[in-house]
Amino acid sequence: MINLTEAQIAAAKDNDLEAITAIVNATEERVTQLAWRYATGGGRTDHTLAEDLAQVGRIAVWEGLKRFNGRTVAEFFSFIDRTLKGAMSDSRKEETRQGVSRSVAAAFERALSMADGDPYQAEWLATTQEAMGDRRLSADTAYAARLSYQGVHYLDAPIGETDTGESITLADRLAVEAEVPADLLEPNDYARERSKQTGIKVRRTLSRLGEQQRTVLMALTGIVPVDYYGTERDDELSRDYGIPLHQVRVVRSKAKDRFAEVWTAAA
Repeated sequence: MINLTEAQIAAAKDNDLEAITAIVNATEERVTQLAWRYATGGGRTDHTLAEDLAQVGRIAVWEGLKRFNGRTVAEFFSFIDRTLKGAMSDSRKEETRQGVSRSVAAAFERALSMADGDPYQAEWLATTQEAMGDRRLSADTAYAARLSYQGVHYLDAPIGETDTGESITLADRLAVEAEVPADLLEPNDYARERSKQTGIKVRRTLSRLGEQQRTVLMALTGIVPVDYYGTERDDELSRDYGIPLHQVRVVRSKAKDRFAEVWTAAA
């Protein structure tokens, strides 16, 4: 964004054409930047959607001028950024939430926020009374909502809010962790986050198993703090963890079944 003055902003609010043109020029880079971000999913950008969102953004800037009640240039750009994100997010939802109602999409987004942006965890949460209360979805509806949602990059999912009420996305959090702007995140950043979240889900699932089942499964691949034993060192595993040798295979088989049951229920 190029520099603006408080006088130009005030004049634009009074419909001064020259000042409005300055506002449009000053915000165009951010409009385009956000349009591409919101039109990108799975590493691919929908160019048509990006163009449509950019137009939505330009209109939002013009319409937002009258609503701006701040004074400083910094306050104006902060307001415009929130306005653009809200307008583009709503427009994108209309394009990508096809097949589900607005209320279902809203309920799923609520579950998505509680699931830290994980659509599979959100699908499960959306069906639970504890998380959703009266807004709980049926399993079929939650499934449809996830399929509809996944046309959108999961990193744009809201995972919380700032003290001022502005949405924080998963991409925003990754940018802080990587110490780079969100727009400079690379595919490897996304892959690491996905791997991290999968690891968390694995441990969360393991925590719901009994001690012996958990230990035997962790020993299969060497999940810290259990060393790697595979399936060829059952005698050592038996000795080290006090599991009767003749029970190791039985425990492992039951553990696999239980893990699959818990994982499926949660994902």
